[in-house]
Amino acid sequence: MVFDKIIQFFRPTDEILKFRSIFDGFQQLLRGNNRTLELISQLEDKMSGEYIFDVNYIKASVEELSNEVHRIISGLNLISENRYTALFSRQLAIHEELNNIIEGKTYQESDRYTIEYAETNADLGAIVGEKSAVLGEIRGRLELPTPDGFTITTSGYRRFMEHNNLWPKIRSLYQGSDFSNKDSANLYNRKIDELFAGTEIPKDLEKAVGRALTATVKRLNYEPGFAVRSSAHGEDEEGRSYAGQFLSVLNCPFNEVLPAYVKVVASRFKYNAMVYDGNNALNELSLPMAVAVQPTVPSRAAGVLYTVDVSGNNIDCMVVSAGYGLGAGIVSGSVNADYFLISKLDPGKIEQKRIGRKNRKLVPDDKRDIKSEPVEDKLQEQPCLSTEDILMLSEKALLLERYFKRALDIEWCLDEKGVLFILQCRPLMIPKRKTIDTADLRSILSDKPVYMRNQGIVAQRGIAAGKVWRINEEDDPVSFPAEAVAVTEFTSPRLAAIIRRTVAIIADQGNSTGHLATVAREYGVPMIVDTKNATRILSNGDEVTVDAEENIVYRGIIRELLEYEARREDVFRDLEEYKILRRLLGRISPLNLIDPNGADFNTKNCKTYHDIIRFSHEKAVKELIEMNISSHRFRGVKSKKVRLPIPLGLYVIDLGGGLDENFTGNTIESMDPVRSVPMKAVLKGMMSPGIWNTQPMQFGLDDFVSSVTRYSITNDANGYRGQNLAVLSKSYCNINLRLGYHFNVIDTYVSDHTDDNYIYFRFVGGVTESERRQLRAVLLKKILEGLDFKVTVSGDLVIARLKRWEAARIVKILEILGKLIGFSRQLDTQMQSEESVDSYVEAFQKIQQ
Repeated sequence: MVFDKIIQFFRPTDEILKFRSIFDGFQQLLRGNNRTLELISQLEDKMSGEYIFDVNYIKASVEELSNEVHRIISGLNLISENRYTALFSRQLAIHEELNNIIEGKTYQESDRYTIEYAETNADLGAIVGEKSAVLGEIRGRLELPTPDGFTITTSGYRRFMEHNNLWPKIRSLYQGSDFSNKDSANLYNRKIDELFAGTEIPKDLEKAVGRALTATVKRLNYEPGFAVRSSAHGEDEEGRSYAGQFLSVLNCPFNEVLPAYVKVVASRFKYNAMVYDGNNALNELSLPMAVAVQPTVPSRAAGVLYTVDVSGNNIDCMVVSAGYGLGAGIVSGSVNADYFLISKLDPGKIEQKRIGRKNRKLVPDDKRDIKSEPVEDKLQEQPCLSTEDILMLSEKALLLERYFKRALDIEWCLDEKGVLFILQCRPLMIPKRKTIDTADLRSILSDKPVYMRNQGIVAQRGIAAGKVWRINEEDDPVSFPAEAVAVTEFTSPRLAAIIRRTVAIIADQGNSTGHLATVAREYGVPMIVDTKNATRILSNGDEVTVDAEENIVYRGIIRELLEYEARREDVFRDLEEYKILRRLLGRISPLNLIDPNGADFNTKNCKTYHDIIRFSHEKAVKELIEMNISSHRFRGVKSKKVRLPIPLGLYVIDLGGGLDENFTGNTIESMDPVRSVPMKAVLKGMMSPGIWNTQPMQFGLDDFVSSVTRYSITNDANGYRGQNLAVLSKSYCNINLRLGYHFNVIDTYVSDHTDDNYIYFRFVGGVTESERRQLRAVLLKKILEGLDFKVTVSGDLVIARLKRWEAARIVKILEILGKLIGFSRQLDTQMQSEESVDSYVEAFQKIQQ
């Protein structure tokens, strides 16, 4: 035989060494993958507030993480013959960003005077101020609508202050004033107004703002009025909100934006703001004034939402104040408003409401100002929000609360088309109140019924409650009920699409280093994985409280536990080390590449280390599968023949650890020498009694003609030539089988790391006409889907994938695949109708038993 002649003339070991090096690259990638996910998990866990760490720990972790990511990329390029070298540049760019964050260089282009919201994120607080930084994060990371526009940066502020030599003049005014009465404070304020009215905008700052305004108008395709509002660095931080201290100019014309900017900066130095700032009032580094410039959104309704009832009487409720027109009237209290108390456990449920008589509203004026006008009589005593509006607003507010991990004060509006815009989002100051004592809480919880206790692993800490909703990766995420508890069998990255709607996740499988766990930590969603049987214990509609601090799932809603969670103080949140780590994780853990089959799954879209890890793992598996399908890759590689009591005609290549190292023969005549875990499982299934039918089957002329045509097409289209071949290691095997006119591929990896485990199965071909072959494909699809494979069928081609299962389960399924290969080998000759499909599915299930 041709293959035997190749073996006979085999001399050097270069080919096997080369192929082993490729597989070593895969092993290197897997080790790096596991270590990086562990490091990310450890870093995210530090944000829980239960650990003390310093900047040296952060530096060491980031350095190790960067080295591991580089190793992953090297492994992928070794496998793929350097097809993904662009990943090295992406990794280097991210690494430089991480080092800049650690060194305090939060933004390299500190001389930029304007930054658009499309470029803004939470890392830029020192440049654009916390107000704008948060809006940029909401717009970019959470993809919620915020008004377009830009921020005039703190660099622009410093340029303006230095150009006009303002600091000495302000100090002189403030220190020379007598603030013994209200009149003297008013006099000081008038002098500040006069000082700033005489200033000049530097030409470079003027040009930068002009370009940003023009670009905003071009994007909108119309010229709006602009809201010019403060966004000082230090404003809207927890404990120091500066609420109401600075000026906002609404509906400002294009050519009045710069004068409005000067007025907003001037408000930084008015008497009340200076008193609020205390000893830092005259510190040039304190409270640098960035200014937000955004189109005024013409709104039919607007208002304020608190994600916690600050009265303390309804800790599991949100409070909404809403009125017609612009929200400025609600914030200032100049117009009447509707009041809604909304359940956080059921965002569509209104616990209380008071409908105010809303006879006036604020609206944009055609002259680029705002004015008060009457509300139509028929609307004055009607709620300004529908039930659908309240549900939408509540869902988005709860998403924001989970993401920012704190109670929030949110300003919002609904435009004339009903689109919700977030205008401002800042920490909510909750009045201090005695919390439930830990001992008392334990006493309360001691007699509460429990669904699960200490089952599985906590992947993200936290406490949440809601109704159970069972879901799998094929379900439409849009249909997932807001604020439900997601219960799933597998932690597929595809489930990340529900992360904005769920309050907690409980999974049968998975681990704390998995992709979905990382996304859950990013969004602050409590998660328990590897519970084994949550999907059997919990049913749709069950009310549960998930305590992912103590790893307990309670039956029913435990309000005392929710109140305890809401009132726990995070004393670490504002420490500098935590701020640094939070910014670092923004470049490390977000997962943007979800769908490996999507058009955006490419190197240029790898924006974080997590993206690089996922991309590399998916591409490495694909490379191995495609590489091993064609046997010409193995010419010159020494193999051993398998001679077992089943009709295989199989040869194997051992990459190391696949066969007993003491086995020196050229023919494998029993299972004894096989050490490859997946190969052993497949062979065990193949050798099960009653699986193989080697008797010739009868078929007609149509079948014969079809088989002749099919042979040439299938052989070329699927790249398979030569003898049946398996490539083995201890944990890996790739099996290519041609059994008559049937072609099978199994590519699989089995280890103790659940995230690495996968099975790829492919079947195509047959000896009969296309209708029978297609029926056999339907049969295989039903059987494989019953084993939880994700299956696609095209004609008689069946492709099935399964991944991230624990090793014992993978091994069991590989045994079943071995049986299925033998069982289905000649079934196309017996497939007569769709009814025969069901009968053979039933027959195979009996064989498994």
